[in-house]
Amino acid sequence: MLSILLFHTEVYYTGEEIIPYACHVCNSLLTFTFISGYLFSKTSIKDFSTRHKFRSMIKGMLLPYLFFTIVLAIPKAIVKDDVTLSDELLRVVNGHASWYVAALMVTEVLFILLIRLTRQLPHPTLLLVTGSIVPFLAMATACQFIPNEQLQAINPWCWQSAMLMLPFLCIGLLWKQWDMMKYLDRPTTIVALFIVVAVLKYIVVTHQFTLTLEPIHVSSFMLLFADGLAGAMLILALCRRLPNITPLQFVGRHSLIYYFFCGAVPMAVAMALNKCGMPYQGQYLQVLLAFLLVCIATTAIAWAILQVFFYKFRR
Repeated sequence: MLSILLFHTEVYYTGEEIIPYACHVCNSLLTFTFISGYLFSKTSIKDFSTRHKFRSMIKGMLLPYLFFTIVLAIPKAIVKDDVTLSDELLRVVNGHASWYVAALMVTEVLFILLIRLTRQLPHPTLLLVTGSIVPFLAMATACQFIPNEQLQAINPWCWQSAMLMLPFLCIGLLWKQWDMMKYLDRPTTIVALFIVVAVLKYIVVTHQFTLTLEPIHVSSFMLLFADGLAGAMLILALCRRLPNITPLQFVGRHSLIYYFFCGAVPMAVAMALNKCGMPYQGQYLQVLLAFLLVCIATTAIAWAILQVFFYKFRR
């Protein structure tokens, strides 16, 4: 989620993205989707409990989504002149107040239905993979023939982005079921992944491809899939070689909290720096300073939220 915080820091502080979205943000989101698939179930697909998973989703995603988006709707309506509280509450209801969390919930619901439909049939894994890829291909095809404006008009809870994320969730689950994570520890695997990702990013930058997941604006869906999968593998391979770093572990464990505040905190920090006479003057070092302040502020907020909730839970 640090990548997403950096992106929003650039946008709010400088007025534009400096590092292209397609070079890191989409990778962060799809990597998180892959990890969500990896952690999707502690049991095998055959023993998967639908009821337990739905309860986990409501407690871990839906309730936090409703709580944080409603709370943040009030300051957004106050700070932004062109936004009203009713507008923000409507965005909460239709799943656009925090689009990635909404899309991830839809992705997991679709995946639960796929598991339920396929696990008792012959070749359930093949059917599960096929059922995850078909929505991706269907959405990619629809985007070629239907204007974005028309697609966005029928996109409650960002279900269209969820269809693009579905294969990554499926691959993450199968990666765990097949115990494949150990192969990412090989140095040759890391080198190969680095070369593949470097080539893909070179293509993205030189051809100025866009890989925006919401609203969907993707120049090449095959490139999105290849880049998202290779990027997720490389990020995980590198993270597995890192020593235990407490601040990074904290961010990883509480990524959803960071995501909920990835827009509000960078905007507040940018406003504070401008009012203090420190506007952006073309030096990226200023962005890094702002990013450091954003990380500190967001971590403090996350820590405070956890302290309050855990304290009440203990009582």
